[in-house]
Amino acid sequence: MDAANYRTLTVSRGFAYNVYHAPAAPGQPTLLLLHGFPSTSYDWHRQVPFFQSRGVGVVAPDLLGAGASAKPSDPLAFRQNAMAHDVVELLDALGLHRVVGVGHDWGSVLLSRLSMLHQDRFAGCVWLGLGFLPVVVSRVEDNPDKPSAGPIVPAYWEFFIRKDAGEAIRQNADSFLQLVYAQDPACWSTYLLTKGKTAELVENGTLLGRADWLSDEEYEQLKRDLVSHGVGSSLLWYTCEYSGGNREDNSQISTDAFEIKVPALYVGASKDVVAVESFSLPLMQKYATNLQTASLPAGHWVQVECADELNSIIEKWLSTISL
Repeated sequence: MDAANYRTLTVSRGFAYNVYHAPAAPGQPTLLLLHGFPSTSYDWHRQVPFFQSRGVGVVAPDLLGAGASAKPSDPLAFRQNAMAHDVVELLDALGLHRVVGVGHDWGSVLLSRLSMLHQDRFAGCVWLGLGFLPVVVSRVEDNPDKPSAGPIVPAYWEFFIRKDAGEAIRQNADSFLQLVYAQDPACWSTYLLTKGKTAELVENGTLLGRADWLSDEEYEQLKRDLVSHGVGSSLLWYTCEYSGGNREDNSQISTDAFEIKVPALYVGASKDVVAVESFSLPLMQKYATNLQTASLPAGHWVQVECADELNSIIEKWLSTISL
């Protein structure tokens, strides 16, 4: 990803966003790429060159709290409605009226909110791993001992909402990254879905070994980003949701807004034990009126692990929609 394509855009809330933008060729769509946690726009480094070489435009922001974007300390800054409005302002600043949204992890949640509130700004939407969510509901104390089969998992949230979690992660960067990008995605069943195991592994500096599909260069870039930028602010996405920061906004969204009227694509990751296909696919089928689906043999990071296959699926789907 060419550093020259990054720019700083400030939204009306006063937050500066670091945004990668490569304009589309005439007649080509622009992809809005929304990453998750603990990521930055670098999450899309295996998509950006592929689509740019075909004339497809790309907008890939470091989302609030991440990378070189603003890092608020108030959890309420991370309300989904407010961040969705930020994204619309970024599109306005770039002169983009309609784009194709692509979301992964928390980016899928934000894309869901954008679909509910600003669907007119989208020619289509793509959800990776975690599908459309009309709302996110999670409170650790509701059921602290039972591992969840859904995409919001109380066990690891218990560590992520701790005020010292960001510093613990920074001090044990290799341990955390080798959990996040684990050699065996099935280990998440133990270390993310079992109470207390996330904190235990990270704080003990346990090294699980990283995924074979992640190169040395990629791993070192992820580590540099984590250490230099930290994740303390981006962890507040979890804190805001956990503390009920989105509850009032959620209550004001009509169920009619859940319908996805634009073309939608859902690509599941069959080895992801957190954002499981069996949770997301029925929701996509319920709310999307024009849906295509696919599944790839990947863990959580489908856009990296199966980049070539995913890029081809999205490219083919793009050719079927009206821009």
